[in-house]
Amino acid sequence: MGLRVDWLAVRIVGHRPIILSIVWIALSVTSANAQEKPSGAYVVRPASPAVIDALRAEKIPLEELREDCELSGEVYELGQTVSTPATAREKVSAGSLLVRQSPSTARLLAPDAVSSFASKPVRVMRLTVAPTALVGPAPAATKDRPAKKPITVDVMLASRGLGGGPGITVEWLADGEHFLQTKQGKLYKVHARSGRAEAFVDPDKLRKSLAALSDLAPTAVDQIVKSPSYRMNHPRTATLVNVGQDLALAHFDGSPAVRLTRSASGKESISFSPGDKSIAFTRSGNLFAVDLATQAETALTADGGGEVLNGHADWVYEEELFHRNGRAYWWSPDGTAVVFLRLDDKPVPKFAVAAAFPNEGQLETISYPKAGAANPFVKIGVAHVAGGAVRYLDLPGYPPDSTLVSRVGWVGKTNTVFAYVQNREQTWLDFVTWPDPAAAPVKLFRETTKAWVEDLGEPHFLADGSFLILSERTGWKHVYHYAADGKLIRAVTGGEWVVQSIERIDEAAGWVYFTGTKDGPARTHLYRTLLDGPAVERITGPATTTHRITLAPKGSLFVDRFSDDTTPPRTSLFEIGGAAVRVLDSNPGRDVEQYTFGRYERTTITTKDEFVLEAAVTYPPDFDPKAKYPIWVLTYAGPHAPTVHDGWAPRLLEQTLAHSGIVVLRVDPRSASGKGAQSAWACYKHLGVQELKDLEEAVDWICKNSWADSSRVGISGHSYGGYISAYALTHSKKFAAAIAGAPVTDWRLYDSIYTERYMGLPKDNKEGYDKSSVVKAAANLHGKLLIVHGLIDDNVHFQNSAQLIDALERAGKDFEVMIYPRYRHGIVDPHYPRLQVKFIQRTMGVK
Repeated sequence: MGLRVDWLAVRIVGHRPIILSIVWIALSVTSANAQEKPSGAYVVRPASPAVIDALRAEKIPLEELREDCELSGEVYELGQTVSTPATAREKVSAGSLLVRQSPSTARLLAPDAVSSFASKPVRVMRLTVAPTALVGPAPAATKDRPAKKPITVDVMLASRGLGGGPGITVEWLADGEHFLQTKQGKLYKVHARSGRAEAFVDPDKLRKSLAALSDLAPTAVDQIVKSPSYRMNHPRTATLVNVGQDLALAHFDGSPAVRLTRSASGKESISFSPGDKSIAFTRSGNLFAVDLATQAETALTADGGGEVLNGHADWVYEEELFHRNGRAYWWSPDGTAVVFLRLDDKPVPKFAVAAAFPNEGQLETISYPKAGAANPFVKIGVAHVAGGAVRYLDLPGYPPDSTLVSRVGWVGKTNTVFAYVQNREQTWLDFVTWPDPAAAPVKLFRETTKAWVEDLGEPHFLADGSFLILSERTGWKHVYHYAADGKLIRAVTGGEWVVQSIERIDEAAGWVYFTGTKDGPARTHLYRTLLDGPAVERITGPATTTHRITLAPKGSLFVDRFSDDTTPPRTSLFEIGGAAVRVLDSNPGRDVEQYTFGRYERTTITTKDEFVLEAAVTYPPDFDPKAKYPIWVLTYAGPHAPTVHDGWAPRLLEQTLAHSGIVVLRVDPRSASGKGAQSAWACYKHLGVQELKDLEEAVDWICKNSWADSSRVGISGHSYGGYISAYALTHSKKFAAAIAGAPVTDWRLYDSIYTERYMGLPKDNKEGYDKSSVVKAAANLHGKLLIVHGLIDDNVHFQNSAQLIDALERAGKDFEVMIYPRYRHGIVDPHYPRLQVKFIQRTMGVK
């Protein structure tokens, strides 16, 4: 049954109804076994407690409109004779009540109704076209609102979306005035300003197109037709569909679908070419292209398979350089060629991950370079989709055994290839171009810092060939403008804050739009500045909120999801330089009202050397400053990975522990503070050392309070957070207990690209690796340690925990272990959070 939107809107001043604006809406109910049938509804706005109570008393089912929507139709007044209804257009606001049409609602709200509402004029609008709107549960009647409940581990597991979850997402269309949005399980094209929506895909036409695929099962057809998600071409007129392990192209206008491939193996990293004449994909280590007009398949490479991957990243490149996106090829601007990486894993050591299931066991072998071990050999190749030999680009002066290629692409609309080439320790990055595949490389510039160099991000090319990049060379990430020949023109932004991403460049007006932290390191805003700088203008506001932005590709509109520490996120459409255009999701977050929350307090901690740590404290709901409370520290602590953010989050683990009588301190050490690379560099060559010093100072800070029990302090985290928790119990006496989830226990055991970025090579930094090791300090374990790990973790191998367990056993230390045989690095079993809470309660002496 599809969601039916029924609306009722009432305006009340005090307890006295003065105008009831009612909108009759022709809606549709979608059933799997029936065609759509029209249905009506009423809208009452705004929704006051008096109106809600009156309708609830009549057992009227209520919903609430969560977005502003423009409606038009025939208008009349309830209870009065209407000869010729007038036509009007009105903006119905989020927060209006939705009432489905039924005999009982007609008795109260229909034009000829005799009801308590009829004592005052009621405006009615009858719509001929049904809008599609975002709706949610309406408030309960005052008398039915339950008493607030405590947050327990059961609530934590059942309410992960408390306060509204991730919110809506939109995909802007090229005109900057419309976007695609999924509502009620369907994809709609929405006029951004008014909210008027139309189905983007006609299911009957799509079904007609799919009928040409004789091998496509009826159940698969139904699934495709009903899905709101498509793999569309650039003009969004067609979508790729799977036919078994093969691909076909179906058309939204009903034209017959065509099968594109006929091979048994699966396809990965599928993409359309610019111009949509071809698609490319990888299969069994090789790169292929298919002509969409003729369905002819061309093998662009032939030497892949096994340990050689063409156009697809191996494990370490995908994890550490390509942000877990395996695609390693990039289309030329004209769609006639691709540049790709050829990764040869033959020199890379193999690591075996042993699974406990099935009964015979299963051994998975992964090419995984640990710190100091051989990386994959990388080449950059150019292949033409029409066929022909691959041309590999020259990389003189870059030894294959010590070279990384962290980004590849094309220079603007030209046929010039660019790449970011780095040494394996990532202490420098060269911006290199090839004007022609046969030409010698041209190094535009070398990027360096006081420590390591991370990916500069995608260069943004301008019409004159110049480009913008992001650089951390000063210790703060900012925008820099370079000429086409690699000479620096100017720094576009600057200061002790961070540019997070370039969102759009309006060359005609000279504006650069970007997100950043100018108004606080733990929050995000949208800003703009002129290409020639230097003034920076904040677009989003107020300054104390944090924002997630989706900027239109042109024009003045953007979608903003914003919140503060106590208010669940809300989403609105804004105009640059203007006010809100309309609410897209009011997200009232009424589920939050069901629970009792302990006080959440954002704070900062100044260390002895004057660095300001970002932190937050969550107190028990019945906090008594005369009592004594244990302290539990939550952190991640990895470089450039803050966990303390301004803005709403339910923080259910913190609240669960607080309800147990524990004060929870969440804190980021300086290297994880988000305060620029200059703060992250504090961990260079000795991971864990400075982080622990900062955490110890945070513990000292909170334990200065008379209510803090310094003998009951614990710490926990997962992944890097698991590492720093185990490190704390083996390198400090300030912690009585810790949970180390999936911890790295010696950095020699983790992958090369991540580890060497921060630690250098083991042979060059033996002292640093030893000081950062948990395994080597096992004999110094102080307190109660719980080690948790997924047995088939292919990221931080179980080997890390196994070696720590071995060292602790040999040192005669007691500890606890929980292994999850079916899980890799992310453990999503509900047993895990229950285990954590029980361990913390037990070791902190609370219930």
